[in-house]
Amino acid sequence: MTDPAAHGLSKRQLEYELRWLMNQAPSDPAKLADFLGRCVITLIDKNNAALARSAAEANRPDLPERR
Repeated sequence: MTDPAAHGLSKRQLEYELRWLMNQAPSDPAKLADFLGRCVITLIDKNNAALARSAAEANRPDLPERR
């Protein structure tokens, strides 16, 4: 049995990006919620960009378009 073709970032790539982002975590607890929100948005943006690249390579109109 083969794995289906992957689209977007892999789990390992997302974990790497998250580790890099966490190096910039604020020391002030009051800024933590804003920081985590920016982390989530950044990860989603990076994954959407990878999905768009994959869609362009595969010419798949059902995946999100790159802006």
